[in-house]
Amino acid sequence: MSNITFVIFTFNEEKRIEYAIRNFINYGEVLIMDGGSTDKTKEIAEKLGAKFFSRPLSNRPQVETQEIFDFIKDKVKTDWIYWGYVDNFAPKTLLDKFVEISSQNVFKVVVNPLYTYLWGNTKNFAHKGGTQVFFHKNYISFVDNNMHNMGRFIGKKDELLRLPNRKEFALIHFSTYNIGKFVAGHLKYAEAEALDKQKDGKKFNTTRMLAAMIYYCFIFCKNGYKNGILGLIAMLSYAFSRFMVYVKLYELEKGITMESIENNYSKMKKEMLKEFEDIN
Repeated sequence: MSNITFVIFTFNEEKRIEYAIRNFINYGEVLIMDGGSTDKTKEIAEKLGAKFFSRPLSNRPQVETQEIFDFIKDKVKTDWIYWGYVDNFAPKTLLDKFVEISSQNVFKVVVNPLYTYLWGNTKNFAHKGGTQVFFHKNYISFVDNNMHNMGRFIGKKDELLRLPNRKEFALIHFSTYNIGKFVAGHLKYAEAEALDKQKDGKKFNTTRMLAAMIYYCFIFCKNGYKNGILGLIAMLSYAFSRFMVYVKLYELEKGITMESIENNYSKMKKEMLKEFEDIN
C-alpha cells in the first residue's frame, strides 16, 4: 500500500479536476480540499475515486495556515503528503521517485523542480523554479506561514532532499492565465502579500520595489525569450505583479482606501463650491 496521500486544493475546477485525479489515483489516496465549488467538481472527483472535503473558512484565503494543515492531517492516514493544485501535473518518473523516497527513512522533505507554461504555449517553459510540495507530515509547520510559502521544514538539514533540475523530476505547472485573469488573481495575491509584509514590519521602499521588478524580469527572461512576444508579455506581467504588491503596501501605510479617496475629493469639491455661493 502506498505511503502517500495526494491533497489537491480546488475551487470550481470541473474542467481540470479529472486530469489531476487521474495523474495521482494509482499512487495513493486522493483527497480534494474544496473552497466552496458550485460546479461539478465534487461529482467528478468522487466518480473518479477521490474523497471530497470542504476545507474550513480562513481569514487568510490566499495563505496556507496551520489550521488548514491540522484539518488535513486529521484526514490523512499516511506519513507522506503531496500538497498540490489542479494546474500542476507530475510525470511518472517524478511519482516513482516520490514512492521510492516515501519507502525509506532518510529524507523528510523534498524540493523538486517546477516548470511553468504560460498563456497556453506548450512549446517552451516560461519559467523554471523549484517547489516544496512533498513532505513527511510531521516535519512541516504552517505556523506563521506567509504568502507563496509551502510551510517551514522543522527537520534536520540532511533530511532535506533537492532533486536534480531535470525534466523527469519536474512538476509541470500549467498556469491558466489571460491578462484579465492574471491581473485580477495577482491583485488578490498582492493584497495578501502586502499584509504579510506590513505584519513583519516592512515598509514601502522604491528601491526594493524596482529591484523586485527587475529581478522578476530577469528570472522570466531566462527561459521566456524562447517564446518571443509571449515571453515578453509574461515577463512584464510578473514584473507588474511585484509592482502591485508594493503599491498595496504603500496604500496600507498611508491608509489609502476607496472611501478615503472619495472623502478627500469631497473636501476639495466643497471648497470649490464656495466660489459659487454668491451667484444666487
